[in-house]
Amino acid sequence: MTFQPILPIAALLGIAAVLIVIRMVALYRVLVRTGTGRYLRVVARWSGLTAAGLLLVLAAARPGLEPNDANARAENKPANAQNVNVNVFFVVDRSVDSRVEDFVDGGTRMSGMRSDMTALVNQYPRARFAVIGFASKARMDWPLSDDMWSLKPRIDGMSPYTDVPPDAMFTVDAAAANDLLRDKLAQASRLYPGSKNLVFYFGEGAGGSRAPQSGFDLPEGAVAGGAVLGYGTAAGGPIRQGYFNGALVYMSDPTTSAPAISGINEDTLKALAAQLGVPYFHRDNGPITPVIPAVDLTGPGPDDSPVVSSIAVERTELYWVFTGLAAILLLVEVYLTVVEFRRNRIPRKVSR
Repeated sequence: MTFQPILPIAALLGIAAVLIVIRMVALYRVLVRTGTGRYLRVVARWSGLTAAGLLLVLAAARPGLEPNDANARAENKPANAQNVNVNVFFVVDRSVDSRVEDFVDGGTRMSGMRSDMTALVNQYPRARFAVIGFASKARMDWPLSDDMWSLKPRIDGMSPYTDVPPDAMFTVDAAAANDLLRDKLAQASRLYPGSKNLVFYFGEGAGGSRAPQSGFDLPEGAVAGGAVLGYGTAAGGPIRQGYFNGALVYMSDPTTSAPAISGINEDTLKALAAQLGVPYFHRDNGPITPVIPAVDLTGPGPDDSPVVSSIAVERTELYWVFTGLAAILLLVEVYLTVVEFRRNRIPRKVSR
């Protein structure tokens, strides 16, 4: 069994330690108030609830079984198109600019991004995916993983950042993800030797930003293909802020009080595409096929070794086993709590 944790191991161990301490304090307080003869029942319920929490922490470590077909790996056979050793990185503009409703049929730019990300996931059913979100800064929204079942709902629920300052539109850096992307590309190459990295950038080019714009500076050969995808129109539109007293309010320029209008900046997007070494496409509701990079994913990798099926892609995920066991234990605790509540209410009714 191996592990691919969604958080650093140290963080998971820390969470487990804190959980155990809290539960031990709770057990002490309950035992102090418990009469003789009921200790066993109390400890049993405490153990079940504590085990449920620890099982969830263990599930977050993503345990799994590796394939035992060592002979097949030793043969080093090239992978086919459905079984490639490829890492796909989504770099997504989650700034307030993606709230603008100038996509097809009055949809938001983010709605177009979500649709294209889902279509690309379907194009690479055996790849590993990572999602980096950015506005003025970047953060890892989804660690590199082949867990499609969890990734698709995560994409469906992706939205622009909501907790932002009034001048959020003017602080966006279209290449804020440069440093984080460079680190994750290098990490992917170390973890999966011979793999190829595809980068798909989703954004509008920080058309209304007043912040200095950086760029992408990645090692040569780090990106095997991908595309920069642009959303919105040159005329742009106002940025939703939220509903106040039932009325929809739009963001404004804090210095002039004028409406904040965000339009696509295709010059910036084309420049970013050149820096990444990938083509640029302005997106509408058309099929995703034209933006699929012409990359031989079954050919030699950067080190001239054949690209083979990665062990991580073929591993059997076991996190669902531990989350299932935790759910059963929690349901038992809920049942016992309801029974106890009903039992305590009956004497009160009788006494009345």
